[in-house]
Amino acid sequence: MRKILLGSFLFGCLCFSTESASAQIWKKVQQKLENKVEQQIDQALDGKAETKAGDAEPTTLPNLEKTYSFLPGNTVFFRDNFENETFGRMPKKWKSSGGGSVEEAPGVPGKWLALAARTSYRLDSLLMLPENFTLEFDLFTQSVEARDIGSMSFGFARDNANRSYISDAYNDNAITSAQLHFHNKEVTNSSSDTKIYNPVKFPLNSYSNATLHVSIAVEGEHMRIYINKAKLLDTRMFKRDAIRYFYLSAPFSYNADAQVFWQLCLG
Repeated sequence: MRKILLGSFLFGCLCFSTESASAQIWKKVQQKLENKVEQQIDQALDGKAETKAGDAEPTTLPNLEKTYSFLPGNTVFFRDNFENETFGRMPKKWKSSGGGSVEEAPGVPGKWLALAARTSYRLDSLLMLPENFTLEFDLFTQSVEARDIGSMSFGFARDNANRSYISDAYNDNAITSAQLHFHNKEVTNSSSDTKIYNPVKFPLNSYSNATLHVSIAVEGEHMRIYINKAKLLDTRMFKRDAIRYFYLSAPFSYNADAQVFWQLCLG
């Protein structure tokens, strides 16, 4: 896959890549590993489903380091790491519906984009994504409790307009939405193209002051999403020949001085 690396924000790290022929061979080799990953996740999630109100915290998803099947691209399509950006300002290659600024994240290196509440972020150009690509980014959270961070999302839309806040897959010309619900420890994937609605339990309550690494692989109509090496989505999310523009929507609100930062991957 060809890689598109999108700059660093105090919120996540982003990479896009297109797929090469050799990647097809590698995917066959990885199939058994993916099946094992899915089995481990299913077992963990089934355990949570049996937990009653008032019982212990939900089982954390297993360490999938050895079975992680995400394969990033090998050609950089776009890169922006904020290195030459001015602190306190929006990065030049990005636009927002309501603000944001390049900052230092407490305790972590590099420049990040501090996400303003109820604001969506887009690349400030009409960069067309290829049919097959990968994308990676990091989110760094800062809060007393994870539930102090409102729900936030990322996904793809049919255009690159940034006049309003994208809150789901069915408004503002959006196609897909992966919503992170810190208050109820759930990730919800949805698509207005294929009518997918896929809620998955994930221990977001453990990420009040931590980093979430997100990896996305798009192959035509199909999309896979991994968070910290756990695969949370693997299904058809787009109509054929869909035009796609990436967006990131900050938390709807913050409590108790919480903050989320985004930084793009450089790998």
